[in-house]
Amino acid sequence: MDYFFAQVEVLRDPKLKGKPLCVGGIPGTDRSVVTSASYEAREFGVHAGMPLLEAKRICPNAVFVRSRGHAYMSISRRIVGILQEFSDQVEPSSIDESYIDITNVLSYWGGAEKIGQGIKDKILKELHLTCTVGIAPTRTLAKMATNMQKPDGLTIIEEDQIEEKIFPMPVEKVPGIGKATKKTLNDMGINTIGQLANASENLLYKRIGVHGRHLQEVVSGKVDWTVVVDEQRSDDKSIGNSRTFNTDTNDKDKLKGYLLSLVQMVGTRMRTAETSFRTVTLTIRYGDFQTVTHRKSIGRPTCDEDDIFKMAWQLFQEQYITGMPVRLLGVTISNLVRNSAGQLDMFDKESQLFSALDSLREKYGDSIVRRTSTMGILARNAKKMPNFAKPNTNAQKESTE
Repeated sequence: MDYFFAQVEVLRDPKLKGKPLCVGGIPGTDRSVVTSASYEAREFGVHAGMPLLEAKRICPNAVFVRSRGHAYMSISRRIVGILQEFSDQVEPSSIDESYIDITNVLSYWGGAEKIGQGIKDKILKELHLTCTVGIAPTRTLAKMATNMQKPDGLTIIEEDQIEEKIFPMPVEKVPGIGKATKKTLNDMGINTIGQLANASENLLYKRIGVHGRHLQEVVSGKVDWTVVVDEQRSDDKSIGNSRTFNTDTNDKDKLKGYLLSLVQMVGTRMRTAETSFRTVTLTIRYGDFQTVTHRKSIGRPTCDEDDIFKMAWQLFQEQYITGMPVRLLGVTISNLVRNSAGQLDMFDKESQLFSALDSLREKYGDSIVRRTSTMGILARNAKKMPNFAKPNTNAQKESTE
């Protein structure tokens, strides 16, 4: 979706149309960041993730409004519903982005262009919102295609057009290539995607390891990841949360802070449901959309939030490919048992402590008590946050209703 939150706010107040609009909060009042900016604001350099005061400094005439998460979520679900009218293979990856596999419905709808334009027309007609559609042989290339004609664009890349349309682009346009990898590649004389695709595999391995060969396969359209719809996901009862970052990061301290924040949300939901767990699952989605999922189980059920983090962090340290930018992290607990059915000491100090923290957050807001390593992370209400990424199970889907 094009500047999704800002578009929704313009629908609410048409007087905002054509003005530099920033969604996220009021500078000087809210300690937050810009979550969405209209293209009029972007012309001044405002972007998502920018502190509100900085946005106000570089765009003094901007209009600032607070986010209305429930409104955006409601419209997001309607958008997914429209996509499902074109194909049953739809995977929402965030509140404003979804992947749809149209392989088996191309002939039914009359081809890729008619499907793409049909999606755009229906969303505009029913929701009065514009969107940008990218169609390509793989989801990574489709993501890159959406960035070629924004806003309100439609870009189609056929398999035999990859060299023509993708290879001339700078390497930093590839999801998964951050500042550090870009600098390494540029120092090697690799500036375009075509140069990356045709570079010496041995040379790449010496400089950036196995990540180099993987990137070559991605930009050449040789690697893809299947769209995963709800019906194909695990039916095990579970509780999970995930977070897609505004900017991909390979900073392990930041990733550890995000992981702690996710564990806190999962722990809150676990205690609300009065359950304990035996299994923790960690999901890592890299910047190129490669998604890996690993799990760890213990013999005795526990409801200790610290145990969730210890297991999740151990999985992260074991599975994370050092240096690869991460787009999303997810933490899920499963093999749940009701506390009344287990052999748990519900009066231990840890249980009392976390229950007390839950009460404080419920009364005064999620930011009232924070771990020091999560202080720079915008707090989210665990009970109101949906999960858009794998694993997404029935327990998670219920939280979006």
